[in-house]
Amino acid sequence: MKKCVLIFALLFINFAVLSQTIRRVNNTSGLNDPAIYATAQAAHDAAKDGDIIQLEPSDNPNYGDLTVTKKLTILGIGYDLDNIANPFFDKRVPKLSGVSFDFGSAKSTIMGVDVGVISVNDESINISRCKTGAVYLGFSQNSNDGSIYSYGNKAIIVQCLVGQIGSLYGYFNKDLGNNCTISNNIIQGGLSNLFNSVISNNTFKSSSTIFYYSIGCVFSNNIIDARDGSEDFKVVNSDVTGSTISNNLCTTFTGLPTGGGNVNKANATIIFKVANPWYSPETGLPLIDSNLQLADKSPAKTVGAGSTAIGAYAGSRPYIPSGIPNTPVITTFISSGFGTTTTPLNIMTSVRSSN
Repeated sequence: MKKCVLIFALLFINFAVLSQTIRRVNNTSGLNDPAIYATAQAAHDAAKDGDIIQLEPSDNPNYGDLTVTKKLTILGIGYDLDNIANPFFDKRVPKLSGVSFDFGSAKSTIMGVDVGVISVNDESINISRCKTGAVYLGFSQNSNDGSIYSYGNKAIIVQCLVGQIGSLYGYFNKDLGNNCTISNNIIQGGLSNLFNSVISNNTFKSSSTIFYYSIGCVFSNNIIDARDGSEDFKVVNSDVTGSTISNNLCTTFTGLPTGGGNVNKANATIIFKVANPWYSPETGLPLIDSNLQLADKSPAKTVGAGSTAIGAYAGSRPYIPSGIPNTPVITTFISSGFGTTTTPLNIMTSVRSSN
């Protein structure tokens, strides 16, 4: 157990110096420490605004659902760690079934977490380096008087592996999804109901419409792999009034509007590091996100303005495989065993920085 305590103290020392309380979540049997919580919700309920909830590897690292009503930082250790050569010391990935950022959670952050679904119901929620089936932009009610407080505006969704992003509350609700930033994600679906938002440097895989019912947005520098689509595949197939669609690449079909630096009918097999990196039900091969890096001679390397690269791995904040958080990472750990009051515990460790 002393190993686990030391590892996470080292990994998140940069947060501790800010005098924030770290609420550890770990349900390993026998810990018997009142400062460690068995579920994420229990850690949240004990926390104060500004605290950190740290999800740790454990015997059963599924920490249930979480409803957030405070300004918090929620940290995991990444996802799909078996896909990388030098992962964290412990590869048992902590998971959440779902997270709902409700009234009171504005300006919260979630990073490096494997979570089923994320609901964004307050403003300025930062979602980075997470793996999730969907991000839903909704609304939250003030628990005191029942009035609607926020509509999931100003959300920042970056460097994530996500299924789809959109609203559950009807088309063209202009109070939803305003001024959002969605960049450097791998998205295996589409986007809907966004307003005055920026969607850039993402890599999409879909056989149907990618971008729809979104007004006044910028959609640029994205790769759309449509190899499983049909001849009538369209990236935009519904109203996107006032939106700019430029410097994107679509494989296989003419799915993008002509002009604006868009490239259509690109050869799908020469875009990425691996000819077909996506999950295949026929072969059972999983999606390994690092295989979506651009091939050496990929045409996507020159589609951006000024002949620059596009997609999730391009731009100023490229996608990070497996969502490793930008905190120090333990690379080796050697211990003499257990210490006592008379016998010291000798430990040797090495740490590398993570971008």
